[in-house]
Amino acid sequence: MQKKLIALAVAGLVSAPAFAQSNVTIYGTIDYGYTLQGKNIYKGIDHRSGIDSGVSKSNRLGFKGTEDLGNGLKAVFVLESGIAGDSNGSDGLWGGAGARQAYAGLAGGFGTIAFGRHYTPQHLFTSAVDPFGKNGLGSAKNVIAGDDRLDNLLAYISPNWGGFSFVAGGTMAYQGNEPLENDNGNLDLNNVRVWAIAPSFTTGPVFAAVNYHVAHVNASSPVDSLKVFDLFFSYDFGAVKLGALYGQRKTDLGDEDIKVKQWLLGATVPIGASDKILFSYTNRKTEGLSAIDIDGNARVGQWAVGYEHSLSKRTALYAQYAQQYQNNVQKGLGNDLLNQVSGARASSVGYSNLGYGASAGYRQGVAVGLRHDF
Repeated sequence: MQKKLIALAVAGLVSAPAFAQSNVTIYGTIDYGYTLQGKNIYKGIDHRSGIDSGVSKSNRLGFKGTEDLGNGLKAVFVLESGIAGDSNGSDGLWGGAGARQAYAGLAGGFGTIAFGRHYTPQHLFTSAVDPFGKNGLGSAKNVIAGDDRLDNLLAYISPNWGGFSFVAGGTMAYQGNEPLENDNGNLDLNNVRVWAIAPSFTTGPVFAAVNYHVAHVNASSPVDSLKVFDLFFSYDFGAVKLGALYGQRKTDLGDEDIKVKQWLLGATVPIGASDKILFSYTNRKTEGLSAIDIDGNARVGQWAVGYEHSLSKRTALYAQYAQQYQNNVQKGLGNDLLNQVSGARASSVGYSNLGYGASAGYRQGVAVGLRHDF
């Protein structure tokens, strides 16, 4: 209640009608931890240690709200940004790379139609079956190639029919604004059109979902399209919750294709009311790299273990450890745009924290920290 009152007070500074009519909630995460990473694939790079933010869950600040328009119709919105709290305190606040989500829409008995920047179903489903929630040193994101968000998206979220629902959407520009020309000849992500459909089913302890999305490169380039298919499943036995995913990414290069096959197995074991242990193993194999003049298949595997102790419903202490194996082909892959689109990118423990280039490439890491959700 206090958070809603604060949010409404802020909204009232901008618009009296917004204060009177909108129901606004402030939410977010503050996470700090100590990380130590080593075994870099790049020669001459020593271990890395430091105090980082967003270790077990990305730091964020968000506002979400609804307005009752009558006759069962509601206006909805979300505005969420990343926070780089260990340095300058912001991560492109309200814009750029820091804009995690930003959309507005209409909701009713027909479902929800929304416009803006959204998480993809693939990202949400992966987070649901990954014991680490696709965060931290044990994150599936360190290995699993995926598409987290889409810009300029028109999305439809269906109602829930006895546990079944689906999401469908499309965008004319994967990332950034649509170009001035439909085909400006450049292989840029704002020249990539995407459409997706993702049904899911939840009942009791069972969660099952499918994701299918296709990206068409609207430019004169070696890449014609990317087709992605994923299966997700989890079952909560009470004593243990098991999660799994299997996915394929096929990048059409004309005469040849780059194919990525990847999978995850994970388990969450609760210990009493306040503690849990996390396990996962993630694997990715990239085939067809001869299309970009690389011999052999690239392979990477990661196993991880974590421990969390809840101090309250919103505050937790955590510890994580993860280690990777990469073959020589995988070590040699760069992070150019083609590899990012296909998923044949470099991989490291802590990838989501460290980014690309020579600062990545760590194959072993340990982290301890504190997380608070509000």
